[in-house]
Amino acid sequence: MRVQNFFLTLVHRLIVLLLTLIVVAEVAHAKPPKSGDMNKFTENNPSIESPSTPFIDPSGKEVTLHEFKNNWTLLNFWATWCAPCISELPSLAKLESKINNPKFKLLLISIDRSGPKVFQPFLKRLGLTSLKSGSDPKASLMRELGLTGIPTTLLISPTGKVVGKLVGTAKWDTPSAVELVNFYLRN
Repeated sequence: MRVQNFFLTLVHRLIVLLLTLIVVAEVAHAKPPKSGDMNKFTENNPSIESPSTPFIDPSGKEVTLHEFKNNWTLLNFWATWCAPCISELPSLAKLESKINNPKFKLLLISIDRSGPKVFQPFLKRLGLTSLKSGSDPKASLMRELGLTGIPTTLLISPTGKVVGKLVGTAKWDTPSAVELVNFYLRN
């Protein structure tokens, strides 16, 4: 009887281990959920390292993307003269309020040549004061990332890797956008 119990316990543990390995393998190979505008999100496989090209952060300090490590960062390149960029700004502000995770940061980077003196009053006029924008007036960072147009939004991992991008406008406050961002926050 003791031997039989031992083997049953061993078989039970092996089954639990096997099921755990299957679940872990599935999660490791899981693809992010994509629907609606999020179908335009393309993953970099493998992820690419963030460049060390400097830009101006919202406080006016010169920084690089490496200073945003330890957080998931949604980085949106935009300009005040770009109508599609302007149309998606309210949904980006709403996304930020829907993602309740301290490891998530939303950062806009304006490529307006006149920098903050142009885009800060512009965001204020639109009532989007919760959005924080940095500045890349010569589009150096944008070029270094190989981006050719705006709006373009990148998702950067806590290790500084660009895991994917969405070129063009998107409705960032939809359930599918929230689900996509939360997928990466959980992994």
